[in-house]
Amino acid sequence: MSILDETNQKLLSLLRENARYSIAFLAKKLKVSRATVANRIARLEKEGIILGYRVELHSTEESNGIKAWTTIIVDGGATAEVIQILRGEPCINAIYDTNGRWDILIELIAPSLEELGQALERIRSIKAITSSETYIHLKRYV
Repeated sequence: MSILDETNQKLLSLLRENARYSIAFLAKKLKVSRATVANRIARLEKEGIILGYRVELHSTEESNGIKAWTTIIVDGGATAEVIQILRGEPCINAIYDTNGRWDILIELIAPSLEELGQALERIRSIKAITSSETYIHLKRYV
């Protein structure tokens, strides 16, 4: 099993919606056993994909890590499908619908350039994405 296979990406997507979903609920949504969900969560935690669970409050405090923005063009009407896949990517901090040339804007935070590169490779491999550009944050002024 690849650590970020389709089932784990769907699991991560559900946990991003609500990290307090029960194991039983997650198992039903993923159509797998509760033991499978529990084992997958444990492995994702052990591998450092899931770093923890927290209450998210508005903050102006800077996060550690490499920050980047990626703009994405999606082929045809596949935006909802692409967003669902992106929600399973651990380096994505936020996903935005946008107008103009780009269909989707994502904010990424990765612990290293290597992990940012790996995340971008996974994102670029999504079939319905026809084009993307990534901009790394160098300095924040405001």
